[in-house]
Amino acid sequence: MLAGWEALYGLISENAWAAAVLLLAFFGAALSAYVRDQVRAGTIWALTPFARHLPWNRTADEPRTLSSLSSELTLVQLFLIDAAGKHARYEKTTSFIVNRPTVSYQEAVTAESTATAFATMRGTIVRTVVERGFYVSEIHLGNRVREGERFTNVYSADLLNSFRTAREHWTQEFTYPTKHVSLQVHFPKTRPPQSVACKVIDGVLEKPARSAAQLTTLFGRQSIVWDVANPRLHEALKLEWTW
Repeated sequence: MLAGWEALYGLISENAWAAAVLLLAFFGAALSAYVRDQVRAGTIWALTPFARHLPWNRTADEPRTLSSLSSELTLVQLFLIDAAGKHARYEKTTSFIVNRPTVSYQEAVTAESTATAFATMRGTIVRTVVERGFYVSEIHLGNRVREGERFTNVYSADLLNSFRTAREHWTQEFTYPTKHVSLQVHFPKTRPPQSVACKVIDGVLEKPARSAAQLTTLFGRQSIVWDVANPRLHEALKLEWTW
């Protein structure tokens, strides 16, 4: 009996290295599969917000939630106050139609550096937070607006150190249905625009816009005016210029 146990012990000792190598191989394979699954899950999570905008990921019967508000006319004005691009003023005037009763809504503005001095003509800004590069302000209207009502609001902010290079741009995104938008950039008298280009950003795609901007004179200064009918939800208009 003792001889049998000694033989078994000898067999195990002789093959200990092979067993260890086999165990490590099994562990490495399991770890590799786990890491691969985690990388795949992380990639899907990171790209989902962009992928949902791709045309082949949209379906004709995809449900659409009715927004509380829609806009018949939106005027977005960007005033470049100084020639160095250190100070600019963003002002958005919107004529709203109420689709569902609400007491508040959100406005948002982006800034290359810093945005401050947020203001609203109607209601009160409850708070402003930074989300995905946007300064998002929640505006309490003061009283409940009913379905079918119309109201106009002006939302504004100061943009600091956001337009300091020779080639600049402005993007405007829409989170509620809009029939018509006029995007205007007003330049200092001492530094007028030299060229302009209009583009549309849809998810990860950037393409030339169908409509063109015009160079004109407004407020006694050179301005860019870009009028767009029915911009798509969550699609960004990108206005580029050199100055």
